[in-house]
Amino acid sequence: MLNVRATTFLNSKIVVGEFSLNAISIAVVIAVSVGVILPALVWGVPSSRDLDNHFRFALPFFDALAHGRWYPGWLAESNGGYGDPSFRFYPPGVYYLLAATRWLTGSWYQASLLTLVLLSVAGGLGMYFWARSVFSATIATWAAVFYALAPYHLNQLYQSFLLAEYAACAVLPFAFGFVEALCRKRRMRDVAGLAAAYTALVLTHLPLTIIASIALLVYALMRVENPYLFDTVKKLSLAVAAGLAASAFYWVTMVAELRWIAINNVEVDASVDYRTNFLFSTLSSNNLNVWWMNILTILTLLMLAPAAIFIFRHGIHRDHSKPLKRIIAVLVFCFFMASPLSYPLWKVFPPLQQTQFPWRWLAIFSMLASIVTAAAIQFWIAQRKQLNRSIVLVTGGCLAISVAFTLSHVVREAIYLPPSQFENTISRISGSESVNYWIPIWAASRPKDMSSPVEVADRSISIKNWEPEHRSFEVAAGNATEARVKTFYYPHWIATSGAQVLSTRPAADGALIISLPPQAATINLDFKEPPRSRIAAALGILGWISIGGLAAPWPRRRR
Repeated sequence: MLNVRATTFLNSKIVVGEFSLNAISIAVVIAVSVGVILPALVWGVPSSRDLDNHFRFALPFFDALAHGRWYPGWLAESNGGYGDPSFRFYPPGVYYLLAATRWLTGSWYQASLLTLVLLSVAGGLGMYFWARSVFSATIATWAAVFYALAPYHLNQLYQSFLLAEYAACAVLPFAFGFVEALCRKRRMRDVAGLAAAYTALVLTHLPLTIIASIALLVYALMRVENPYLFDTVKKLSLAVAAGLAASAFYWVTMVAELRWIAINNVEVDASVDYRTNFLFSTLSSNNLNVWWMNILTILTLLMLAPAAIFIFRHGIHRDHSKPLKRIIAVLVFCFFMASPLSYPLWKVFPPLQQTQFPWRWLAIFSMLASIVTAAAIQFWIAQRKQLNRSIVLVTGGCLAISVAFTLSHVVREAIYLPPSQFENTISRISGSESVNYWIPIWAASRPKDMSSPVEVADRSISIKNWEPEHRSFEVAAGNATEARVKTFYYPHWIATSGAQVLSTRPAADGALIISLPPQAATINLDFKEPPRSRIAAALGILGWISIGGLAAPWPRRRR
């Protein structure tokens, strides 16, 4: 009896100690994650051309939500009022988050900063969760710290304002962590976790979803154990299926209508061609994207120097041999996919080509490099008295150069917008031109200027209502003719006069042309979703119910 009590007491002490260690580690991770956002909190929101694109979506998205449209189908303000269907193709996750923080704070400036803090903290906790599922709390803490300081990760925010990709990188570590947990324990709650993480990834950034799906598959194949192969594969497949179902309201429309937008096939932009964006494919500054990404890659490799030297001199510690070898293998695979050596794979796999930039693989490479570096740091500290001083100086110098260059050039040299300047910037965004990718394939990027929303030759008109997805106007009697509407043609725009559906077509520049009857009439123009949208929405609800059911702690019968 005494032995049982003693064992129980010792176990409780271990649990309490483990909880305290995790709590301290999580506090450190949160502090560092907030710390890397301090420059933005002090100086203003980082700015680049992508900031305009994100707020071109965010502003009307928030307005649509405020008017009860939970998933708007048409961005009416862009292109000087002609609109575009970009809401149907760009994942909405970031804009739901921005809308929520805007509602909480009442200011777009404060909403932007709060969003950055939340994403940074989520990314740090995700890295801790993933690394902690494999290594000790100390290594997991270092992994989260290194990831917060990773050159490419900070560049996403401070130099490029790749907000959607930055958000996806906050979600992705959780996906890897749940793959690890699922392969190890095969619990239904880990299936639910992976499904939720994969849903968030799909709804956040499409290019990184494609890249991450490949990386997650490679990681899972290396992680799965033979005795439980069938059960693990079944549960991994279930998680992906639930994730796809929960995000169906977005991707079903995107896939079905992809052929209706220009992408990069009408006004071709060579700078986004994947063939010109492999790492180290050129060392010339003429290709500024690749030149800068080469520098970020070198800085990331310098961050890896302590791990590389330690492994070369001492090998991998036997306690971490298998998991670390798997992570290093995926790390090498990611570098391979970003390099010109992988060109044959890109050439035969069109979805990869649509990600545009092979250097996007640096997002996952940075996560893996942070874990490998953290795993080595602990052993450097443990064996510091036995190490050659010159080697310590070299490795420490490499790490210091990486961090110092990142903070001094990536962070310090960013362009910051203080509150007044930020508000002025977003106030001019409404109505600006959209990225050519999102305009309809039959439209011109600069359509004809129109002085009124509707033009009809020899017949008077009167505008009754002009909302983003519902318009109406009255036209006087006259000869049968056509009306030109200041809206890009899209098959879901339906024009009616009473019970009669009027024929529509695109003009030479893509404007919507409506055939009018000779009698006086009230013309209604509505953007109507096809039946598949309702089916996809129902599938999304079913997917989230499934994820909730998988996560629920159902009682299990004892054998």
